[in-house]
Amino acid sequence: MLPRSLRHLLEGARLELGEEQGVTLSGYRSWPPEPQPPVTLTEEAEEGAIYTVTTRQSGGAQPGAPGGAGSQARSLKAGSLVRLVRHLLEAQTLGDATYVPTFLITYRVFARPPTVLGLLLDRLEEVGALEPSPVSPETAELQRAFSSVMCSWLDGYPEDFGGGLDPGLVERLGRSLQCALGQGSEAERRLLALRGVPGGHSNGGELEEEELGVGEDGPEGGVTPRGDPDPLDILTFQADHVAAQLTLEEAALFLRVVPYQCLGSLWSQRDKKGRERVCPSVRATVHQFNRLAGAVIHSCLGGPGLRPQQRARILEKWIHVAEECRALRNFSSLCAIISALQSSPVHRLKRTWDETARDVLRSYEELCTICSEQDNYSLSRQLLFQEGTSKPSGADPAPRRQPRRPQEQRPVGVVPYLGTFLRDLVMLDTAMKDKLENGYINFEKRRKEFEVLAQLRLLQSICRTYSVQPSSHFQRWLRALPPLSEAQSHSLSCEIEPPGEAPTLQRSLKPTLVITHCTELLSSVGNPLVSWEGPSSHEGPPGCCHNLLPPPRGPTQLLSRLAQVTSQDKTPSVIAKVLEKHGQELGAAPQFQLVQLLPEGKELTFPPTANIFYAMNGSSLDFVLRPKGPGEPPLPPSAAPRRAELSATFPKIKATGRKLARALF
Repeated sequence: MLPRSLRHLLEGARLELGEEQGVTLSGYRSWPPEPQPPVTLTEEAEEGAIYTVTTRQSGGAQPGAPGGAGSQARSLKAGSLVRLVRHLLEAQTLGDATYVPTFLITYRVFARPPTVLGLLLDRLEEVGALEPSPVSPETAELQRAFSSVMCSWLDGYPEDFGGGLDPGLVERLGRSLQCALGQGSEAERRLLALRGVPGGHSNGGELEEEELGVGEDGPEGGVTPRGDPDPLDILTFQADHVAAQLTLEEAALFLRVVPYQCLGSLWSQRDKKGRERVCPSVRATVHQFNRLAGAVIHSCLGGPGLRPQQRARILEKWIHVAEECRALRNFSSLCAIISALQSSPVHRLKRTWDETARDVLRSYEELCTICSEQDNYSLSRQLLFQEGTSKPSGADPAPRRQPRRPQEQRPVGVVPYLGTFLRDLVMLDTAMKDKLENGYINFEKRRKEFEVLAQLRLLQSICRTYSVQPSSHFQRWLRALPPLSEAQSHSLSCEIEPPGEAPTLQRSLKPTLVITHCTELLSSVGNPLVSWEGPSSHEGPPGCCHNLLPPPRGPTQLLSRLAQVTSQDKTPSVIAKVLEKHGQELGAAPQFQLVQLLPEGKELTFPPTANIFYAMNGSSLDFVLRPKGPGEPPLPPSAAPRRAELSATFPKIKATGRKLARALF
């Protein structure tokens, strides 16, 4: 490398000649990450309020400097209603960034809009923030905070400013907006426009079902039912078409959901006297869920004279619809269909389920796992926020048995199952107290609720990306199909399959047909001219295996006969069964190995102690019987079965093993 002084001269010459200057990286050194500053949490109590003080300290900065060493943030933990309202004007200055949105979405649990507005205006008048004369910097900061709060309030919750407010309070609010924002501000015009809307409500923003456009017949503008629908008409619709129409309706209802109406303290009181009309946006979504589940049950139980094979086609149709809903990320309709198929009147139809296609049953099991309540809907939550909050990539997020569609045709919206969030909020409401022992409002509880409601709002913003054309024919059929009561459903189910009849054993979801492929036998098995289509007919004394041909190099052959195994069979017994099935010598079983063909060209060779029955899964159903290589030792004599029926782990129950496996698995 040239000396530094000479390099500088050369660089200067390049610049004079107009050459582009470049930098050559000769080495680098990784910069260690800066250690996180220690955080200290303390509580400070004042008159009417308790604060959580977060202090971050680190060297190299003066205490009290914003964002540096000694910086503090004061978050309101609990307090009286007066202090909670006053904190709306102080939160931004004190570093409590999430306080205003949390308060605006949860305050209806402990206060009403007129009360909060009155206390807020009282605080401004107390500090002189509404005076026309020049104000101090502190008062100007309060005016800016008031303007920010009112703009967020009017924009996010306009229903709070309907016709139920006292005219005197509205006049005070108008003057306050003029003083803080000036004459003719956008907030003032919006307030006047809201006051001019007829039929405003004073019930904390709880809109009626008529205003949502959702009643017993579905969203506004829906198709009026005509005549009595046939429950079996579901077979006339394509599964993807049905899923798209369900997604269209579910998305419209989910966008109308008012998040604070999902709060546990409001939703848990819905069945009490006098509160029959609270939370209408949530009730509309629940009504659609129940209507879809009722349609599934009604169609599955329709036509009492149908044979099990015919009724199985209806089950398969709804499972295919559920698959399409999964592909559309419509978890609400997916859970409604699965819950209906799991209901007692449908689940007990054993003969019908026996006639359902095996691959459809596998897909049904996967969808049931998604909708399972295990670990508080952990799998559905994971899928919801992994796929719902990100745009689809090249990989298809749908289950592997779902119909794949081009990426440009795949929507990017999401409709969650609202019951998951309702359950969270009800559990929060039950676990945490509304007030502390001293009577202060527990605002930490409201922060926890805000985290759940913020997720709902995020999903609502993604749900707007759906684009589906409505179909009047299907919507008419769905809304006209009357729901069945529990007694009617049970009666129809018993009429289809009477309780006294012994149902046929349900077909196993784990296949008992094991071997699907087999290579050419090693010549030591017997005559190399033996046919796999029938018993061998080679001549010569039995046991003469020492002068046979080397193994052929032919392609893999598909067996015309398949070997059945039980849950007790291990590798040697399965190999022996295959050999016996095709008339080969059982003594040659130690010369073969059983291999499972996995995706992406991978293979799995089973050891002698492996239980083949439990290797049957959805990933691969292809097995190969392959001669062992020269370096692989044969099975020991004890592991080689003399007869197929003696190879089971429990030989005494081998005769009934297949029946037990079909019944239990």
